[in-house]
Amino acid sequence: MVPLSQVFDRLARLVRKISRSLGKNIHFVISGADTEVDKLIIEELSDPLMHIVRNAIDHGIESQEKRMQAGKPDSGTVAVTAYQKGNHVMIEVEDDGAGIKADRLLQVAVERGLLEDEQIETLPANEVVNLIFLPGISTTESTTEISGRGVGMDVVKTNIAALGGLVEVQSEEGIGTKFSITLPVTLAIIPTLLVIVARRTYAVPLNTVAEALLVEQEEIRSVLGTETITLRGETLPLCRLTDFFGVVRDAPPKGESCIVVTSLGQRRLGLEVDALVGQQDVVIKTMGQTLKDANCFSGATDIGEERLALVLDTAAIIEEFFTANVDGEHKGQMAEST
Repeated sequence: MVPLSQVFDRLARLVRKISRSLGKNIHFVISGADTEVDKLIIEELSDPLMHIVRNAIDHGIESQEKRMQAGKPDSGTVAVTAYQKGNHVMIEVEDDGAGIKADRLLQVAVERGLLEDEQIETLPANEVVNLIFLPGISTTESTTEISGRGVGMDVVKTNIAALGGLVEVQSEEGIGTKFSITLPVTLAIIPTLLVIVARRTYAVPLNTVAEALLVEQEEIRSVLGTETITLRGETLPLCRLTDFFGVVRDAPPKGESCIVVTSLGQRRLGLEVDALVGQQDVVIKTMGQTLKDANCFSGATDIGEERLALVLDTAAIIEEFFTANVDGEHKGQMAEST
């Protein structure tokens, strides 16, 4: 996780450079630069943000003469704001320029065959400005407000979408334009199944979970020293996570056991847990150097109400379980760290 200031500082330099070359006075405002996102997102976010800011100055902010005629300050304002909202980060780029001419945008869309005449009547007014994200919507005529502002905006949208994000635009002619980007805090957000083992909460990545079921204790039998059950005619080995992690439950299970069936390639393993909590999207945090050798966990996560849960590395657990059974020795040394 790194602060957005790494990108925003580059934006400030870009604004100074473009404003000098265009002879425009630009008041550049940054808020929320300390908002943190995944380093991988930072690396991919720089170009789309620079493109939006460049177009805001070049084609959004009017010349000083036009601004004075419109009763605006001679200095144009471009504001970049970032803040966290749940598991997402919001980035807004707003200018007080001329705005997008919706009529011209519709005309270009029709001329380029991107929109039929009959579609114009049914297109909501607030959706018209979003046409700039269509490929080829811009015109090369530098005398129009559409020129440049639409160039590459389809690429911006594609790049943001590749990060699991969304970009939207709002504009009012003569008032200004605002681009809103919604991004995940980290690319390490994954859906999980929360489970309880000996009063501790763990998160199992949902993409490794095939199903969950209840089995009676008498259905569990030992085959060559490994506990198994028969599931739809096939033998499924069981791993009691309390034993695997070296933790002690309050009492041995009676009646039914809760089994989470996980899979890796052709291997399947049933994880016995005490209870299922439910599904939850989580942000994975590394556990630091102290626990770097806890290879059966991919990290930890905050599950709300100031509670933490370890995220299972299902692949590592399956690998270690089968290796331990082949070697006849349990190699997991997780008791103290869990």
